[in-house]
Amino acid sequence: MPSPPTTYRCINRILIVCLMISFGGMSSFAQTQPTSPDWTSFRGNAQSTGYADGETSDTFLPLWKFKLDEGGFESSAAIVATKDTATGLEQKTVYIAGLTNDVRGKLFALNLEDGTKRWEFESEDGFLTTPVVDNGKLYLGDMLGHFFCVDSSGEKQWTYKTEIEINSSANIYKDLVLFGSQDGALYALDKATGEFRWKHTTEDQIQCSITVAKNHAFLAGCDSMLHVIDLDTGKETGNVKLSSPTISTPAARGDTAYFGNEKGTFYSVDAATLKTNWTVEDERGGNSIRSSAAVADGHIVVGARNRKLYSFHPETGKENWSTTLKNKVDSSPVIVKNRVIAASNDGRLYLLNLEDGKLLWQKQFNGGFTGSPAFAHGFVIVATDDGFVYALKFADTNQDKNDQT
Repeated sequence: MPSPPTTYRCINRILIVCLMISFGGMSSFAQTQPTSPDWTSFRGNAQSTGYADGETSDTFLPLWKFKLDEGGFESSAAIVATKDTATGLEQKTVYIAGLTNDVRGKLFALNLEDGTKRWEFESEDGFLTTPVVDNGKLYLGDMLGHFFCVDSSGEKQWTYKTEIEINSSANIYKDLVLFGSQDGALYALDKATGEFRWKHTTEDQIQCSITVAKNHAFLAGCDSMLHVIDLDTGKETGNVKLSSPTISTPAARGDTAYFGNEKGTFYSVDAATLKTNWTVEDERGGNSIRSSAAVADGHIVVGARNRKLYSFHPETGKENWSTTLKNKVDSSPVIVKNRVIAASNDGRLYLLNLEDGKLLWQKQFNGGFTGSPAFAHGFVIVATDDGFVYALKFADTNQDKNDQT
């Protein structure tokens, strides 16, 4: 098990946050929700909403587990269905990357149905990032600063070297793949060839995952500024003063970005006007928010290091509900239709009702959760820093429903 997690070692250094916001001005949130049944990136889609549709129930049925020997996972999974070129049959695959105890990177392709390994790809150093999947290619960076393109059979297509480790999960914009590096730059590469297109340099590290909405991105960090970047040119078009750093990836809902910071303040920022709509302050102070928000109609759900899971109203910031879990919540919650899936640092997975926050189910797993759940094709995939990948499904049964230990 990696100790301490590299993602949070870096918090003792100066942090930079990547915030990507839509400038589309859509009036209906339903129009901005993803339509793909796949979960292709860290928060499921380009807008980082952490939302998926699907049939739900009040309990989960654990299905299978996969173990990485002598290592762990601090990242999340991508889940994609493709057609097998040889048989023409649909093939559903989990892609997840981790690191071994000797700090080498392992990217795995697992069969979604039973967890059997299809292939693995190894790098010189560990992976803290979630792969983004686009047209049969996977893109992700490692802790040595190598950024890879790997095809769906596990063969490396190209690599690009930055100056230092990559904690930022990538995203796709048109023919570009975008990612941040701790050398302080947002990179844009040709996704087909790996050829350098442009980079936007900030004053310190970039750790957050990349959120893309329309043709703009937001970058913020140690200078307590929110920078608006035009993704077609790589040029900054404006900025907003912030009160503190954050490592959470924002969720984009129309023109608005939602995210928390290290001081425990949660923000709603309007991308079009570059003004703050509202904030929710941590009453005690010091309880940072490292979890990224999940968004649905009437709800912005986010976890915090004070052990609480919150739902805020998107328009007003008024608290819909909050519930206290058994440990800190650095993992980012997922909303599936009318249910919330959340994971805490002590290895507990929770299922809650979206409307009122009522706890429906919980279970203790091996290790701790810093990586976040993913949901697609009816499966929940979540991994621990002790090296386990778990698969669960919503079940029309009371099995494990009363497992509250």
